[in-house]
Parts: sequence; C-alpha cells; structure tokens
Amino acid sequence: MTQPSEQPEIVTEIVGATVMERMHTLATDAVSWVETHTAEILISLGVAFVFVLILSGMRRYGRHLFEQNTSLETWQSVVGRTMAKTRTWFMFALALEIVSILSSAPGLIHRSISFLFSLAVVIQSAIWARSIILGFVEHRTRTDESSSEALGSAMKLIRVLVTFGVVAIAGIVVLDNLNVDVTGLVAGLGIGGIAIGLAAQGIFSDLFAALSIIFDKPFKVGDSVHYDGTFATVEQIGLKSTRLRAVTGEEVIISNTNLLDKEIMNLTRLDRRRVTFGIGVIYQ
Repeated sequence: MTQPSEQPEIVTEIVGATVMERMHTLATDAVSWVETHTAEILISLGVAFVFVLILSGMRRYGRHLFEQNTSLETWQSVVGRTMAKTRTWFMFALALEIVSILSSAPGLIHRSISFLFSLAVVIQSAIWARSIILGFVEHRTRTDESSSEALGSAMKLIRVLVTFGVVAIAGIVVLDNLNVDVTGLVAGLGIGGIAIGLAAQGIFSDLFAALSIIFDKPFKVGDSVHYDGTFATVEQIGLKSTRLRAVTGEEVIISNTNLLDKEIMNLTRLDRRRVTFGIGVIYQ
C-alpha cells in the first residue's frame, strides 16, 4: 500500500515523464517536418519575412508620424503612436504562424504555434486598443487649452480605468483560449462592478458629468454663463464640481451633475449683448 507521503513524489514523476514524452515527440516531429518539407518551409519563411518587413515599415512610419505631430495631438499623431506600439514579438509570432500554415506543420507543432500566435494577437490588440482610447481622449481635450487643463487631474484616473478594462478583457480571452471556464469570472467582475458603481454612484455621476462638459463643451473656463438667475464666470472645471465667480463677487461651487441639469445660457457666445439700463431724469 502506498504511503501518503509518497503520493506527491509519484505525481511529480508522472508529470515529469509526460513532459519529457511531449518534448521528445515535439523534437521528433520537428526533425521529420524539416526533412520532408524543406522547400515549403523556405518559401513560407520568405513570405513571413515580407510580412515582417511590412509591419516594421508601418511601425517606422508610425513613429515618424508621431514625431511630426506630437505637439499638435492630431489624428495623425494618435494613429502614428498606435502603429509605433507594434511589438517585435508579435511580428515573430505572426511569422511562425505563416510558416506553420504554409508548410503544413505537424499537429503538435501547429497547435503550439497557434496558441502562441493567439496569445500574441490578444496582447497586441489590447496594447493598440489602449493607445487608441487614450489618444482619442487626449485629442478631444488638447484641442482646447482650458479643456486640457480641466482634464489634467482626471487623466491618471482615466488611464487606470482604461488599462484595467483592456487588461481584464484580454485576460478573459486568454483564459478562454486555454479552455478555462470564465463564466464565474465574468459574473464576478460584473457583480463587483455593479457593487462599486452603486457605492460610488454620486462620485461617478459627477465624474462623467465633468467628462461630458469637457467633450461636449457647453462652456469652458472664462465663459460667462447664466443659470437660475445667477450670472457668473467659469473659473475651474473639476472632477466633482465646477467653480464660478458671480458678478456680485462671491465664489459659487456647484456639482457637475447639478449644473448640467439646469438650463444654462452661455453669454460669451452672443454675437451682441443687449442690456437694459434704468436712467432717472428729474423734471427740472
């Protein structure tokens, strides 16, 4: 009868034997594949090299675009920065996948290369998606100096949220490719997100209201606005509240959500302003 203390050693030996057997099978298949498909492998290597050159050229052109438009934050800058984030390991994984398909790689080799290529595609797509989303936010805000200043303190939070979302989606896709049941994980993330959203409902409401003000631009810092009988000048657009200076001199602080719920008249955008003055004249 096997003692309990010996069971871990037996399991380790079985796992080690299985790994060694797989490695031996992989090496044997690789040698046989190279010997029987030498011409196909050479041709596929040439095709893969062309694709790698194309991607390298696109990355180089993206860097050139970004360096030319870095101060303007144009769409060319966003696209160029995204193209410049194409990784070398992604090109290598693509080259291996092309060689595997065109030269009819054996089953175990093909499955291994396909898994590595899928993993590389998911990670590279996550990098591109993060770059595009953050580039879109920066492009929308830096077209106006006041908007950029207003969103400066929020950019760190936006980067964290975007990175977390992209990494979470990429992780779920990778686990799904590994045949891991991600139903419970997705449900847990959904429930956790709902709980956090309910707990910080007011904060997120004001935060998204601030982003709405910056993106939609109903007013900006320095504009004169009128709401609820109050005439004031916008001094600062924060994450939770907006600070205004009333014509009577006092500082008015109002939450972004409450401010957007009101009917706001932007007096700065008037072509001409008409003001009624009352002038008293004595009878003499």
